[in-house]
Amino acid sequence: MNDRDTELITTANELAETARSLAHATRAINHPYDSYLLLGCLTATERSLGQVYDQLANWHSTVIDGVEYNGEDSCGIGCASGVARAELGLRDAAQFAGIVEDALMQAHNGNSVVRWFDDVRAAPDA
Repeated sequence: MNDRDTELITTANELAETARSLAHATRAINHPYDSYLLLGCLTATERSLGQVYDQLANWHSTVIDGVEYNGEDSCGIGCASGVARAELGLRDAAQFAGIVEDALMQAHNGNSVVRWFDDVRAAPDA
């Protein structure tokens, strides 16, 4: 593994940790206006993740046995079913990321017309 690979994996691990933290933090929204900003950030993040999946799929489509890898477990040299499955899975992920991005954009657009308070207020007495 070279320095660039280490940086790549470190960045991916940081993204995973940030996503876990965000999943925990969004159990309650104490500042309603944050929902609009959050949806904008999530839309941009999903767009970037879709690009990552597409680029990884493209990379998998060009790898060469003996250059980037040394065969596959119990498959032998020249057999690349794992590489092909990875590429197809990543192409699906890129397509689904585009669908998720569109859905997030719809949510963001819908959220944008709401006049959110900065803080949660007490519910009016019924």
